[in-house]
Amino acid sequence: MPTQSYPSTLGFLSQDLFRPRYEDIPRIEHVEYTYLRARELCRHYALTMDDVLYYSPKFWHLNKDGMAVVDPIAQALISIQTNLVAGTIATYAVKRPDLRPLFEKIVRFDVATSFMLNEIGHGNDASNLETTATLRSDGGFTLQSPTPDSYKFMPPSMPVAGIPRVAVVFARLMVDGEDRGVRPFIVSLGDGKKMCTGVTSYLIPPVACGRMMDHAITSFHGVSLPPNAMLGDLAKPDNFREAFLKAIGRIGAGTLALSLWVIPFLKSATFIVGKYSMRRTVQLGLGGDRAPIISFRTQHMPVLHALAQISVLEAFADWATTQFTNTQLDPRSRYGIAVIVKAVFVNHGQDTLAGLIERSGAQGVFLHNQMTVFEALTRITTIAEGDIQVLSIRLATELLIGRYKLPSSTKPLCLLAQHEAGIIAELEQTQNTDANFHRGEEYNARILRHCRSMVVAIGLRMAYEAAAEAGVDPDLLALYEAGAMRSDSSWYVENLGLKRATQLEMERKALDEVFPKLDKLLDQLDIEPYCSAPMLSQSRWEALIKENPIYRGNGQWDALADDTCKKAEKLARL
Repeated sequence: MPTQSYPSTLGFLSQDLFRPRYEDIPRIEHVEYTYLRARELCRHYALTMDDVLYYSPKFWHLNKDGMAVVDPIAQALISIQTNLVAGTIATYAVKRPDLRPLFEKIVRFDVATSFMLNEIGHGNDASNLETTATLRSDGGFTLQSPTPDSYKFMPPSMPVAGIPRVAVVFARLMVDGEDRGVRPFIVSLGDGKKMCTGVTSYLIPPVACGRMMDHAITSFHGVSLPPNAMLGDLAKPDNFREAFLKAIGRIGAGTLALSLWVIPFLKSATFIVGKYSMRRTVQLGLGGDRAPIISFRTQHMPVLHALAQISVLEAFADWATTQFTNTQLDPRSRYGIAVIVKAVFVNHGQDTLAGLIERSGAQGVFLHNQMTVFEALTRITTIAEGDIQVLSIRLATELLIGRYKLPSSTKPLCLLAQHEAGIIAELEQTQNTDANFHRGEEYNARILRHCRSMVVAIGLRMAYEAAAEAGVDPDLLALYEAGAMRSDSSWYVENLGLKRATQLEMERKALDEVFPKLDKLLDQLDIEPYCSAPMLSQSRWEALIKENPIYRGNGQWDALADDTCKKAEKLARL
């Protein structure tokens, strides 16, 4: 993908709206800040219908902007807004000009949006959803949640910051008692202050790691929709499954787009831990000199591996987004690449962020140092836009039974390509000739649990080749290869004769080559302005202390004096 420049978002960092808020403010107030930030960023990027429909470089760049580390939840709202909702509506707006004004409001964030597919009782089997939209004699529809299991789960729906909210709601179209399959419907949820009649929003507790989105459970009871609320036609589809997959088509782009925020997450965490480790010192023995903790291999090793991953993942993202928009490629292969990107990104993100947080000591576990939020959101990414375990099972199975192929290796003799080929061969040998083998108990027992590992193996090879083609620093590439091999070290011992000691020596040499470049590589991440972690400097740490409650006094109390204890007990009883 050619290098392009976009209007910088650095200017937002000087605005009060975007300043870090360490003080303890109510959840809803924090959510309001997030929505207002998302609105400003959407207007800054000013996506067009062509950007959204054809996945322009600007579209992808928005999904990995450094602002994702300033307010990751605003970034999540933007992804829902510009890809899932605007993207779904844009698909139909090509032939329906009446939808274009709404599209423009969405990309400008004049309205907030929700994408309501999954229900409490239907997650991975969303095609079996229960919400109904019944055609009335006047041409309109009545939207209904028939059971508690049919309530829509997780998308926000309550009034926030006075911004009107609209949703794309997936419901089962009912015509004269006949089920005609799932359709998307445009549903007004509220005017920003009040919910619309028949729509109920239940705010649920935040997910792990504190300040998160205003997730909700939403139900519909006799909600009246106009005739033009439905996206699509009334005809009963010949193939219900294909029609459903077409209706939720933007989830494929979401699988890829949402994964991209792992790059700024890793950049920020790596920069924070790397720079912190350079200024934090320990004394070498009794009366010895003080040395920066970064000098210890156990401290700089996870930072160096993270730098290698970042350089490779950036090249992989560019390659993958180009392939995803390549209309000459089989659509199933394009979606397969999106799944592979997600598998690799969350695999690296979860392991690497956990390692970096661990090397930050007590500082790393606090929300104000950002990294635990990144880790939690990376964990959430594994299920957002499709559970990666389920997606991997489907992809690996379709590849094993030969339904389609992915782009083949350009470096078949490289170690990661040999590993990929070996893993696939092992699983192919486990299969039998029964056409329905992949639906049987033996497949469940012997192959299912290896599907995700197979998808990751394909992705590691693709990432390595994309980075090599992009001209990534050979030392970083060698370190990435060594790190990737650690995920399945025994395979290389058993199949290529690379003993454990040999693999460790490869890693040692790569670390030795990269370590002298550490400071320069950290600066080249270009992420520092977006990092607000107080642990980065003494001045930031002091600013944090001043913003939080301070308790002083002139009282006297002696815990060891009996009479003092008795007085304290008497006061407590009062």
